[in-house]
Amino acid sequence: MTDNVRPPPAGTPVLTGAPQANLRRFRIGIASGLVLAFGGLVFVAVAAVLAISIWSARENTLSLLQDKTQSTMRLILGNIDRHLQPAEDQLEYLAKKIEAGDIDASDDAEMTTFLTGALAATPDVRTLVLLRTDFTTVQVPDAPVARHDRPDNPAGLELATAILTDAERRQGLYWAEVVRPPGERTTMINVRRPVRRNGEFLGLLAAGVEADRLSDLLDNDAYKLGGSAFILYDDELVLAHPQMILGFPGLSPAQPLPRVDQIVDPVLAAYLRPGDTAGLNIEGRLSGSMNVRFLDTAEGEFVALFQQIDGYSDRPWTVVVYFPEAELTETIRRAAAAAIAGLAVLLVALIVAFVIARQLSAPIGRLAVSANQIKDLRLDGVKPLPASNFAELSDASSAFNSMIVGLRWFETYVPRTLVQRLIGQGDAAAGISANRSVTVLFTDIAGFTGQSEHMSAAETATFLNHHFSLLSQCVEAEGGTIDKFIGDALMAFWGAPEQQPDHAARACRAALAIRAAVRADNAVRIAAGQPPVRLRIGLHSGHAVVGNIGAPQRMNYTIVGDTVNVANRLEALAKTKTPLGADDEVAILLSAATATAAGAAIAPVKAGSFQIRGRSEAIEVFAL
Repeated sequence: MTDNVRPPPAGTPVLTGAPQANLRRFRIGIASGLVLAFGGLVFVAVAAVLAISIWSARENTLSLLQDKTQSTMRLILGNIDRHLQPAEDQLEYLAKKIEAGDIDASDDAEMTTFLTGALAATPDVRTLVLLRTDFTTVQVPDAPVARHDRPDNPAGLELATAILTDAERRQGLYWAEVVRPPGERTTMINVRRPVRRNGEFLGLLAAGVEADRLSDLLDNDAYKLGGSAFILYDDELVLAHPQMILGFPGLSPAQPLPRVDQIVDPVLAAYLRPGDTAGLNIEGRLSGSMNVRFLDTAEGEFVALFQQIDGYSDRPWTVVVYFPEAELTETIRRAAAAAIAGLAVLLVALIVAFVIARQLSAPIGRLAVSANQIKDLRLDGVKPLPASNFAELSDASSAFNSMIVGLRWFETYVPRTLVQRLIGQGDAAAGISANRSVTVLFTDIAGFTGQSEHMSAAETATFLNHHFSLLSQCVEAEGGTIDKFIGDALMAFWGAPEQQPDHAARACRAALAIRAAVRADNAVRIAAGQPPVRLRIGLHSGHAVVGNIGAPQRMNYTIVGDTVNVANRLEALAKTKTPLGADDEVAILLSAATATAAGAAIAPVKAGSFQIRGRSEAIEVFAL
């Protein structure tokens, strides 16, 4: 058997094997599978943890934010109510005393005493005033003014008349407009109560609360929870603001409160801009009982909560509490940062999984490639597998390399093309012998015994290996099967294991190819001073038994029968009778059966009828 063997000729069955015929399915590489498996598990785990963490952080943040903002608003509204409610209580108390006759509203001294006592009990109230229908007043903490019938000026008279007229139409307590009395250094929020006795309108009680005190109270309440606040008066004026705690310059009875454009506050300016919102989309979650707006300012983003309250003035108030958005949403931002870190971890995990998968798949991939080469009996191209860092894969590589060594030795003794053809026929043909129409070819070197006496064992082996390599290539090129090498002789056949209707023509073409190859090789030998090789070939066609023949421990796929014997006798006849010349380098004799079966593919020359050993009758012989 030669190491230099051509691939199977066209038409040789592909070695897929019957069990693999139906394996047409989606397949994926080990590296991709491992990356998808490990990476997918890591991705699902990390993604689930991150999703739960972000969702929990968001929910917790929103819950805390909602509690914080609502608590702040409730605190501020509660303190506003507690700050202003004492004024209502004192007026109601004094009015009922007057209406019950316990206090004489016309007695300045008595009124001063009761007003002073009431003022002392309500430190949040700045002043208490009784305005009678005759336009005289009693006011504390100032000393009672002298009784008089009219105010000092027409404007004052007109204002007092309007106040009394409005009060006479009302019932019970009511909050009036914010005022800044002449001579006062502060703006007053005032509540009023008409006073009647026995159905007669006696006048008006009024209490004033400092607006500046409201700014201080509002700022303290918001600061406790990390925010700030202001109160708008009819959305045009500012009633309370941190900048108004110590008063605000430029105010007067004509303008008791600053306009919104006079307060330098970017949050206030952003709040007044319609549609100017920014930040996280959580307004709906926070606006269950209040309004929420996200403000984008030059100093950053803020969350503003605003709620309108009525009942403390003739105009609506809007309480606005705001916090830096970053402070309120820091938990969500940390969760987002954790998500980014988690994605980075996921990416690293995928890279590590890919590297490990490559480490695992590379040797397995090489093993698969080599296994496919072995499947096709292409052992010449199989390279030894390198060791792996993984013990099991390293052991598999070592075992595979040992198997390759064994298969190469096995290939030396078993014809590769024969195994390929037998595999192509599948398991159904295994072990079955059949009577087939075949053509058998025998070759033999004339005078080789004498030549080998002058050659060493190594030279003899080298010569024969080279010689049989030339012959094997010619036989296999025509789809023939080499049965065996017998000394310096070769036996081959066509027509089995696969059916070959033109087996005779193939055998004749192979014989002619052998002649051409030997002649070309002889030219090289002669040029090197070596004697030429003289070869004799015999061919015969007929029926023979083909199949696995031998002992169970040692089987040989071969052919037996008279056809084999006749081919061998024709090769022997070519040694002794060469009709076309005894000096011919390659003599080819074939039987009439072969010549007839080959047909027009060849042009044989009739050599005559000859008696061969084992036959009682002479056979007709042809030469090529």
